[in-house]
Amino acid sequence: MRRSARKITAAAAAAALIALSSTAAFALPAFVNLDEPDLVTDGAVQTGTSGDVTVTAGNEYTADSRTNGLYTLMNDGTYDLFTNLVDGYSLHVDSDMTVDMSYSGVCAVLFNDHKRIEIYRQSLASSGFSGYIAYSNKFLENSYDHVTEFNGYQQLGEHNAYIVAWHRDKLARVVNDMNYYLTIDIVSGGYAYTIQVKADRPISELGGYTYLAENFTTFAPYRSAYNRKSAAADPGSRGWNDETLEFFNRYFGDDARLSWGLFEPDTGYFSYYQTDVYEQFFGYEFPVMLNYSEFQKERHPNLRQRLVQAWDNNSVLELTLQTTATGAGNMMYDILQGGYDVFLKDYAGVIADFGHPVLFRLMNEMNGDWCPYSAYNTSRDPLIYTSVYKYIYGIFEQAGCDNVIWIWNPNGKSFPDFRWNSELMYYPGDEYVDIIGLTAYNTGTYYASVGERWQTFEQLYDGMYKNCCRLYGQPFMITEFSCASMGGDKVQWVKDMFMKIEDYDRIKMAVWWDGVDWDADGNVARAYQLDDSQELLQTFRANIRGPWKKIIYA
Repeated sequence: MRRSARKITAAAAAAALIALSSTAAFALPAFVNLDEPDLVTDGAVQTGTSGDVTVTAGNEYTADSRTNGLYTLMNDGTYDLFTNLVDGYSLHVDSDMTVDMSYSGVCAVLFNDHKRIEIYRQSLASSGFSGYIAYSNKFLENSYDHVTEFNGYQQLGEHNAYIVAWHRDKLARVVNDMNYYLTIDIVSGGYAYTIQVKADRPISELGGYTYLAENFTTFAPYRSAYNRKSAAADPGSRGWNDETLEFFNRYFGDDARLSWGLFEPDTGYFSYYQTDVYEQFFGYEFPVMLNYSEFQKERHPNLRQRLVQAWDNNSVLELTLQTTATGAGNMMYDILQGGYDVFLKDYAGVIADFGHPVLFRLMNEMNGDWCPYSAYNTSRDPLIYTSVYKYIYGIFEQAGCDNVIWIWNPNGKSFPDFRWNSELMYYPGDEYVDIIGLTAYNTGTYYASVGERWQTFEQLYDGMYKNCCRLYGQPFMITEFSCASMGGDKVQWVKDMFMKIEDYDRIKMAVWWDGVDWDADGNVARAYQLDDSQELLQTFRANIRGPWKKIIYA
């Protein structure tokens, strides 16, 4: 039963706007007790007596006094009054919640042992309110995983709020899984204020939800946002074997110069012929080759062959692992039910036995709606992604993978470009990330009718690079990029790229994607190949060795 709400008085609201909170944000634990009596703890990994890894679903933020002046939290009777000075609103919240404003430029987070509340202020300038609601809740079409309890308007105090409530099954590998959801969307002054509640039991058993909106008020924000910057770990503390540590320092250390990698589709079929042609013509050996893999029900059929063949060709794999869309349900939930444990333990075991360095990129571009592992497809909840990421990290740790360098790789732009889908909401924590991956393509103009346009390398990467420098302390890697042929001068694009990339000294490696995108009818839509023309090949040959020439690690 819901506790009765108390009207926010003018005096209380005024006091909230000028007081400083006495409650500072603190670090959320990476792993907590399992539902088993005895635990074996090994750094970031906890395993119970059954040997299963479990995780807690929560971003790991560090306490920071710089967030204290961004909000107030005051007792107001039955509830506390939370006021966000960055986004300009006040509302009642449960009286026992801790506040985290570590990413206050995206949202405010409040949490206790049973409930997590995220509050977003979303501009409606581009989508409108109906578009925002429809796009945000598209995942509900997956009724296999999600049970919709309510979807419609409800009058809450002075607000005609849009309410969506749903739940999903409990996830066996997530401790204290919060599988009950409710969002409240309130429109005010061209913004949607989204209050998302996640709970470990029906929300009606935790005081309901109407008190969150009945006295919700807005005002002009007057504090600048603060977003925490991630910290790079000391490479010597990562537990890597000597070979992996040497590789990381050579290619991603502070003094490392830019190196080049390649995605060549034929290598996925164990042919390095085209790669050899490029390397002989350029006089440059690519130290990294991009390779894609997908989840299987049992074991990967040829993972060891891929790793060994790349190594025998003087390359380290940028090994990418992705989930795929399935006919019934989302694979992300199945992973956290333990349904892919056989595959993951075998996959990690093969990598551990291989022993040589591996650049491991797990579920890249997660803030893109085309990815089945995006929150767009999983309850508007990026913590599903971070839980899977940390769960797989734990399995790799358990397997003894002392040769894995972890790449976390959001897309350059979020789709949908809503705050709840911000890349920051997918960040798993500093201890899980060694390299920040950057990705953006000049896709050309094949789909100009739907807004596709020609973009220079600088247009694609300048803003992204500067933003990443503000947010992340790890080295950067362009994990895949390319330029299509249609819509502009590809040779000039590449020349400009070689000139501009010198300005981005924290980018330590860039991987050219040497393939083709096809349209629905099987026609070439985006030709990204290096050998489009002799002039293009000559441009790479003249520039790729430049100041970036490296001794290949082998």
